[in-house]
Amino acid sequence: MTTIDQLLADAAPSVREHHFDVAAGLRRLAREAGYVLPGLETQRAPEAGQRLKAVARWWLTSPQAAAHVDQLVTELDENAPSPLLNGAAPVDVHGVQVFACLLHLTGHPESAQFWWELAASADVRGAAYCLHLHHLSRGEEREAAHWLLQAKRERDQDAGDDGNSEDIDVLDDRFFKTFEHYVRHHDAATTAPTADLDAEVDRLAREDDGLVGRPDQQLAERLHAFASRH
Repeated sequence: MTTIDQLLADAAPSVREHHFDVAAGLRRLAREAGYVLPGLETQRAPEAGQRLKAVARWWLTSPQAAAHVDQLVTELDENAPSPLLNGAAPVDVHGVQVFACLLHLTGHPESAQFWWELAASADVRGAAYCLHLHHLSRGEEREAAHWLLQAKRERDQDAGDDGNSEDIDVLDDRFFKTFEHYVRHHDAATTAPTADLDAEVDRLAREDDGLVGRPDQQLAERLHAFASRH
């Protein structure tokens, strides 16, 4: 078993545990029953969900998205060591982020969360922000606050870099107001038209018992075709 396969196998149970947060579920039931007033974060949940779709669409349709996933698949197939295990040469972390966004847009939120966590652990600021929105959209306030803090911390650390990072400034409201205005006027659903990509992700999910474990070359080729159309 390769290092990435071992990582996926070890992490899978914890990902499934995230599928249902008992405390968060009880809070939601209480709110729905009218026992407590929804907090500010809960009131923002629908907005967070829409913003997450916009962020995921941005990453999936970015110019180098397909190339990053292609590189990720190549590195995984070559059994490249994972930076999350021993600090060796990293897999393409932006490919990890793009793959996570694709999983979210094709209806696999638990799998998306797992890959976002991998990318965030490799300091991809956009992944930390996606996790913030993911938890916020589910009313999971503590988790949402944690990942927002991580996104802000990584943003501060990047302030003095050489400007070559492909990570977008996910905390710039001016950017998102402009981007979401564009999305509303070009596609009211705020999701990328994934079509045949949906089928590919569903295929991977069937092969991995519902949890999408890793991308493969067939998916990468479909993503290249998708990129040529968008």
